[in-house]
Amino acid sequence: MKILKLILWISLMTFLAGVGQGLAAEPELHALQPFEISGLTPARALSDDKVLKLGLSTIYIYKFFRHIDEMPVLDPKMTTEKAGNPILFLNHHFGEKELIFDSGVSQGIGIQMNGFLKFSETGEYGMMALSNDGIRVQICGKTILTDPKVHPDRFTPQAVLDIPKPGWYPVMIQYFQRKGTAAVEMHWKLPGKADFSVIPAEAYAHEPISGGSS
Repeated sequence: MKILKLILWISLMTFLAGVGQGLAAEPELHALQPFEISGLTPARALSDDKVLKLGLSTIYIYKFFRHIDEMPVLDPKMTTEKAGNPILFLNHHFGEKELIFDSGVSQGIGIQMNGFLKFSETGEYGMMALSNDGIRVQICGKTILTDPKVHPDRFTPQAVLDIPKPGWYPVMIQYFQRKGTAAVEMHWKLPGKADFSVIPAEAYAHEPISGGSS
């Protein structure tokens, strides 16, 4: 009888452990599902492109990350980390020994990109990112795309953005490359269009840092 009770107890503990693991994995699974995002507000009018600089401002963090949550969120105006040249657009693939942008390294690098994304018309925009390794994209402080761990080239699930007003919307992109090859791309589907395309350079901009040329 004692042996039977022991077997039943072990079976119960194994079952509960499996349920717990499933619940722990569920939030990340849902985070990768396509979803719609509304309530976004432009930070600048379209006419403000005259005072903005091309591309996204760039901060390099030299570390071997395994998950995007390990990356700190830095203030571009206050950080002491290395500031790189602005990244003009995102449609890049790098070989195993190729330097990642102007970071000076081919592996063990995190990049925080800040600036604005221009939406020239109202309506619904499809958004996807391709990355290798981890990526997180936020617009107006809301996470719209994420694929947070080490992985080969692949697209995130699609997000659909409801853009209520033309303008420049604040964007932050966190990306890391651990080892091997690397890739980072940003794609959108314009309102009324059937296909995705790479977001063009003219859709990215950033505020120049006071006293600097970037």
